[in-house]
Amino acid sequence: MWIAAIALLATACTSQAQPQAEQKPLPTAPVTRGDLVSSIQQPGQLGYVGSIQLVAQRQGTVTAMPGVGHVISRGQQVYAVDQRSIPLFYGTLPFYRPLNRAVKGEDVRQLERNLVDLGHATFTPDDTYTTATVNAVKRWQKSLGLTETGTVEPGDALVAAGPVRVTATNGLVGAMARPGEALVTGTGTEHGVHVDLDRRHRSMAAVDQTVQVRLFGGRSVTGVVRTIESTATQPPQNGQNTSQDRQTIGVDILITSPQTELGGVFEGPVTVIFPGESRRGVLTVPVEALTVVPGGAYAVVVVDQNGRHTIEVEPGLFTASRVEITSPGLVEGMRVEVPTI
Repeated sequence: MWIAAIALLATACTSQAQPQAEQKPLPTAPVTRGDLVSSIQQPGQLGYVGSIQLVAQRQGTVTAMPGVGHVISRGQQVYAVDQRSIPLFYGTLPFYRPLNRAVKGEDVRQLERNLVDLGHATFTPDDTYTTATVNAVKRWQKSLGLTETGTVEPGDALVAAGPVRVTATNGLVGAMARPGEALVTGTGTEHGVHVDLDRRHRSMAAVDQTVQVRLFGGRSVTGVVRTIESTATQPPQNGQNTSQDRQTIGVDILITSPQTELGGVFEGPVTVIFPGESRRGVLTVPVEALTVVPGGAYAVVVVDQNGRHTIEVEPGLFTASRVEITSPGLVEGMRVEVPTI
């Protein structure tokens, strides 16, 4: 009996010496009202848009070539052959025939458009080679130090859709240029992103869709989807194809933000955020605030001056961090428990 009494006393003393710790209150976050947009994030590669080759149309000795990294704009020299400067014009149609008063066509309109933009004419470009065209060509030829013939021969200018940023050259000064030989390889000067989009997210991308591009360091710029490939591809892995779940679809995006917003980052890995569904003016809470009550319903735990209250909610749209909720017992500004903050 004495032993039992001593043991009971020891237990009581131990309980008094080590009181049970009180449970700390969980962190809370406010119920907010606002817009909610779901999205997916996909890795991409930032770079310059386009792949351009400028092909020689004149045979002769190469006497000047551009340097890698040089940007060639309208009217500027691409290269020189036999000491004759060959400039760049903007357009889509190579000068494939002599242009003079005997011809009409889209190549005439393209020539006139360039002459106007270079300041050698003020007329409205059309497809007819008129006296005004002859005079404009002579002014252009004079500016280059050429004989003023008033006619244009194939190879007098090379054509690209816009400015060309030189990435490689295939001609050496002193070498022979041959018609059909690609002398200059380059890109456009605009920036874009290529994404190998997981095929499961194909519905999240659309041509002309606006997306956000997150650069290294956290800076974001805006882009627009320009093209989406029609077929999926499977990248190889250890010499074997991956599962269908890893099939991807190529998506090309044009950066529409000013170049200055790139912060000097013109090439490298980026993250592209494709927006999905959206809700306007809805109540939202952190996803971690959702809990499941007996019966399988969703709920949140509201904390106020009267204590903790569990309120059932109907979840709506989910994003990576927040969820839309509806409940007659919830209003903006209430605070809910968020166990993982």
